[in-house]
Amino acid sequence: MTTIRAGDATRQALLARKKDVLLEVPGGRRVTGGELETNIQKLAGYLAERDLAGKRIGLSYRNSIAAFEAFLAVERLGATRLPTDPDIPAAEAQAMFDACPVDAVLADREHAPGLTDPIIHDDTNVLAGSAWTDTPEVEPDSTYMYYPRQVASGQLIAVTVSYGNWLATMRINSELFQSGAYGAPFDSDAKLLTMQQLMHGTSFVASFPFLMMGLPQVILARFNAEDALKAIREHQITTTFAVPGMLTRLASALDADLGDLPLRHTLYGGAPLPLSELRRVIQTLGPSLVQLYGRIEAGWPLALLGQAEHQIIADGDDQLGSSCGKVIPQVELRLGPVDNQPEGYGELQTKNAMTSPAFTDPDGWCALGDIAYQSKSGYLFLHGRLDNMINSGSYHIYPRQVEEEIQKDEDVIAVRVRGESDPKWGQAVVAYVVPKPSADWDALIERLNTELPKSLARYKMPKAYHSCTTLPDS
Repeated sequence: MTTIRAGDATRQALLARKKDVLLEVPGGRRVTGGELETNIQKLAGYLAERDLAGKRIGLSYRNSIAAFEAFLAVERLGATRLPTDPDIPAAEAQAMFDACPVDAVLADREHAPGLTDPIIHDDTNVLAGSAWTDTPEVEPDSTYMYYPRQVASGQLIAVTVSYGNWLATMRINSELFQSGAYGAPFDSDAKLLTMQQLMHGTSFVASFPFLMMGLPQVILARFNAEDALKAIREHQITTTFAVPGMLTRLASALDADLGDLPLRHTLYGGAPLPLSELRRVIQTLGPSLVQLYGRIEAGWPLALLGQAEHQIIADGDDQLGSSCGKVIPQVELRLGPVDNQPEGYGELQTKNAMTSPAFTDPDGWCALGDIAYQSKSGYLFLHGRLDNMINSGSYHIYPRQVEEEIQKDEDVIAVRVRGESDPKWGQAVVAYVVPKPSADWDALIERLNTELPKSLARYKMPKAYHSCTTLPDS
């Protein structure tokens, strides 16, 4: 099996753009390709001096140039990264680092408190050791990243991404941009706005592919619709990636701030967008929209609903508005048999170079758990899942973790958590609770709302609680 030189593709791109600014924070730090490469080498050297080459390293960052440096320095060492969402409590992040034991944790100053012996590297404290110029050879199936879902019963539930998967994802997304599959012509004036947090979908389909193509991007520390629109206009942003909630907020901000935008490629995905909201977004954001459907374990993206289809949806095609698009050329697809489903429906299974080997059968097929139908014209339509995963905004939430935390309250006899349809989130987390007869329901809910954020990310918190005497079916 041919080995991969860790981080070499991005390294070559940065060296080819030594004098060009590739990363920029509005009103803050900016670095050229050459400066970024130097910083990556020095941070990698600092970590190597602490015997961390090839080891497992936790990352706790909000979007910044330093976050890019940290992610890429870990890759350059042939190491494995375990990033955590910047909005989860420190206790939950540390639980992930403990459940999948890491050899060190890199963090910015915002996220260092509450973590065990973090190494602080951020835009105000740039670490530097002897320049690490090596690009070690790694096996394609060696672990590049653990993408965490949750800790339940002391075990980390995570998607394993290999070095081979990652490189294939970077190359395929670069091809999709450059071939026009993502819409309007793509040329040398392309500029990205990274506004989703770096560990999520933007890293797979936009932020790191742009670096590998040697193209510039502007970074928002946090998403705010007004700040995003300001950056899009001032920096002449052509491309961005968003989750549906970001799109609806951008559309609302544009309602009061109409004007032409330079966007040519507005990619979005992560959860379904209700048809009425989708049409409102199309009306305000214009012809730049492209919907992506994918799974981190199977590939980002697997299917696209392009700019032409969005115009058809805007013109009144309700059925197309419920599709997740057509499979991209780089992906094979089949529908596996599922009991008690109508003819033509089956479990979506895919095969491609982006798929994690941990999730494939011996023939390379990955079963996604999505029940799907493919029309004669090639469009995919999803009809639920085989498991109980909740798809809320850009987050995948497993009910068991939330149930375990609620069950810790002494007044809870039993609990069932499930996802229910929600116009903003796609699915909302809803908890059905059987309380003790003596329990004060209002006090119980107040207590849960106080205690759960100490161990759960805010996005995992139930949006509603229902008191019941018996639990509903799953």
